[in-house]
Amino acid sequence: MYFIDTHAHIDMLKNLKPAEAVARSREEGVKYIINVGSSIKGSRKSVEFAQKFENVFASVGIHPHYVKDFGKEEIKILESLICGKQDAAGGNECKRYGKVVAVGETGFDFYRNLSPRLDMERAFASQIELALKYDIPVIIHDRDAHRQTLEVVKKYSSSKNFRAVVHCFSGDAAFAMECLDLGLYISFTGVITFPNAGDVLKAVEKIPMERLFIETDSPFLAPQAERGKENFPGYVKHIAQKIAEIKNLSIEEVADITSKNAQKFFSIN
Repeated sequence: MYFIDTHAHIDMLKNLKPAEAVARSREEGVKYIINVGSSIKGSRKSVEFAQKFENVFASVGIHPHYVKDFGKEEIKILESLICGKQDAAGGNECKRYGKVVAVGETGFDFYRNLSPRLDMERAFASQIELALKYDIPVIIHDRDAHRQTLEVVKKYSSSKNFRAVVHCFSGDAAFAMECLDLGLYISFTGVITFPNAGDVLKAVEKIPMERLFIETDSPFLAPQAERGKENFPGYVKHIAQKIAEIKNLSIEEVADITSKNAQKFFSIN
């Protein structure tokens, strides 16, 4: 039995050093970690970790908080990182570095509204197009923006190479069904272990296992059993256990299915 944490930010950990977080996670049964970029700096760290740690893969992207004045220069840098380079040397001759497995996180965040909405939409669309160019999936951030997220996704959902996951899913079962209808995958965090999870738990019940991932979003959102501690990928087992309870499955079955889902979706061999 092993787990895949499909969304972590080990570059943001304060109490654990990256190497310690990776080693401890392996001890907890986490075979692979996808470190997700949320800024240019974070995306560079993701690629650095992917090159340094055998079991860490990278996603590169810019979170909606940081897309004010997003433009061609940011796309050029992200493209270079997809090629495994730390400088802006992407372009037509770029070949994707195999351990960069996604673009994102990107999308909308209307909870904090730290960037203009038009900038969020432009950055979201641009990053989807970048993912299509390199035939890799998109990691979607959606907070208080379900309608707008679906509107953008609908423009690309029929594209041949388009595949995407709504990370840290926060909607209800009805929204989940709309996501599934557009071909999206859905990923759950420690939020499903919280006493007030409510509508999100109903979504877990409805979503078929073959369209589901697990993630920690560490260092944020530590599962209820670990509240007050710094979250890290090793805690992904708590999300698997909660899904097992809801779906009336064993944790081994959840680990197996979600891991196979992630390996196929992110092309992790």
